Amino acid sequence: MKIITKVVANRIKSTLPSVIDQEQSAFIQGRLITDNALVAMECFHWMKKKRKGKKGVMALKLDMSKAYDRIEWKFVEIVLSFMGYPPSMVSLIMRCVSTVSYQVLINGQPSSPFTPQRGLRQGDPLSPYLFVLCADVLSGLIHKEVATNNLHGIKIARSAPQISHLFFADDSLLLARANQAEARIIMKILEQYQQASGQVVNLDKSEASFSRNVPNEEINTICELMRVKAVEAQSRYLGFPVPFGRSKKVIFAGVMDRVWKKLKGWKEKFLSRAGKET
Repeated sequence: MKIITKVVANRIKSTLPSVIDQEQSAFIQGRLITDNALVAMECFHWMKKKRKGKKGVMALKLDMSKAYDRIEWKFVEIVLSFMGYPPSMVSLIMRCVSTVSYQVLINGQPSSPFTPQRGLRQGDPLSPYLFVLCADVLSGLIHKEVATNNLHGIKIARSAPQISHLFFADDSLLLARANQAEARIIMKILEQYQQASGQVVNLDKSEASFSRNVPNEEINTICELMRVKAVEAQSRYLGFPVPFGRSKKVIFAGVMDRVWKKLKGWKEKFLSRAGKET
């Protein structure tokens, strides 16, 4: 089975650059994690400097709860067919996805095998590509609202493209105008995607940051409407620290702590047994 999934994964991988939207940078040939990280940094920097104007903007960082485990198999099948993959390949992929069984240990003894009804196996070479194909549906819903002017991304320069969202696998960043109308549109999009895919957005762990020209009353209203918490600025994005509006000492304190712990471990290797005991 592993050989079959690897072969199918290699065939799908070559088609993804022409199928998946540019906003997704995970597992796509020719795209790097740094692409979205650099764009996000520019957006955060622009938001920090925006102090004037009536139209404020917001950045919503979503937390997907158990992203791989909740994907509905029927949704995967529909997405593959809609993307134009031939029925024979769709059937083969679905057999790879659904022919799986699990056992759990109960008091040290393995239970009887049981078959799950949804979810993608982590560690399977096919799973990342199927996940980004499914996540592209969320991207499509956002693009649809942008095209009808119901949702507006941000433009960091007059001639720059409009940026409404950035994805890296299940790491999602949404950018929009900071008003109640667009907050409701975002919630409608997320509700549609959750109902179709089976995924769940953990709003308790999701965060929203706002440009400086958004009044505190509007921030509180939007956060209450979307049921997310407001943060002054995003602290990290894709593992990279966001330096804008924060002390450089605070940003790099974690890096320094990890370096010192590593150096301390090296030093202990050269100590004698007596030295280690003291």
